[in-house]
Amino acid sequence: MAKLSKTFPHSLGKETAARLIRERISSEKISKAHVATVTKEVWNDPYNLDFALTIFNYKINGDLKIEDDSLTVNVDLPMGASLFKGMIEDQLSQQIELMLK
Repeated sequence: MAKLSKTFPHSLGKETAARLIRERISSEKISKAHVATVTKEVWNDPYNLDFALTIFNYKINGDLKIEDDSLTVNVDLPMGASLFKGMIEDQLSQQIELMLK
């Protein structure tokens, strides 16, 4: 299993970043339903999310941690999906950056 970890700096503050991420994750689930299915979304507290999703029959587990000035996403990629690690990282970066705007 391949690991992917990426930190995204922001200047929104913890509360605003958490609110934006929560709102936009909900809308992303609807708009990306034809490509990805969210199978787990557990907020352990307002700033820490455990998630799982299925993309093209690959189950991907991960977590997201929101800090005052950054957001970190850690993802476990199954062997088959690790071949697309670069593409997944690019898409993840684009989606997170859009969510923080």
